[in-house]
Amino acid sequence: MKIVLTGSLGHISRPLAQQLLAAGHRVTVISHSAARAKEIRALGATPAIGRISDEAFLTTTFTGADAVYLMITNTNDDQDIFAAGHRQATIYAQAVLTAGVQHVVNLSSVGANLGPEVGALYIYHIIEDVLTHALASTATLTFLRPTGMFYNLLGSLPSIKRDHAIYTNNSVTKRGSWVAPIDIVPIAAQALTTPRPGVTHQYIASDERSYQEIAALLGRALNLPDLRAIQIDDATMTRNLLASGLPQTFTTQYVKMLAYERDSDFYADYRAHHPVLGPTKLADFSQTVARAYHQL
Repeated sequence: MKIVLTGSLGHISRPLAQQLLAAGHRVTVISHSAARAKEIRALGATPAIGRISDEAFLTTTFTGADAVYLMITNTNDDQDIFAAGHRQATIYAQAVLTAGVQHVVNLSSVGANLGPEVGALYIYHIIEDVLTHALASTATLTFLRPTGMFYNLLGSLPSIKRDHAIYTNNSVTKRGSWVAPIDIVPIAAQALTTPRPGVTHQYIASDERSYQEIAALLGRALNLPDLRAIQIDDATMTRNLLASGLPQTFTTQYVKMLAYERDSDFYADYRAHHPVLGPTKLADFSQTVARAYHQL
């Protein structure tokens, strides 16, 4: 098969390209950076250098493809992230239709079934809605809904180093669901190469842990027995994130997302369609955190 991947050589797209190439598929990797072209070729894939906001570029790149993998990037700057998501989904849909691609896989997220109350994750509801309606004529449309990415925990490294604390306005006792990017790869590869007909949704997760449990795991890995997860209020969380350099618009929606998870049954649909958990656990990822911690 000829398969086109967005996401350049990120946490998911690089190993996904490698798995597809190893299986004998022809893979094109889209990147906005010309500097990535050499690295993409070294994998055995074909680089397509351009921006995902360029519909003409996408149409040309998608033409002749059997399947495309779509993800959204760069929506956390200080703008209307929901308008940005709608705009990018519309561009993707039009390029897919013009190019005549019949198999589409979109990297969505847990929470995409919910509305504006879920804050930042509402962008995925918008994207799924646009693609579902616009691509009704495609043979298959698969939405992958991973849960919280392991690497999001790296954002707490400064406070772990400074205060021996992970701060969140989420509950520190409720168990959340987390996923290792590498565990998304085989599921994405299967969705691209042996898709199920029609519109489907699939949750992806690796481990289920509360912040208190995560603090205990990381404390052992970092030799910080006093490492704690500390719940703070929404206003304090907002101030902390703004002080770290995150833009106002994204920060507001991110804090809203965590508050919804804290106060509501965020995982109801996830539980109703519970996936088999992937093999990579947060205990494994704690070693990655430890390496990053010691480089600070």
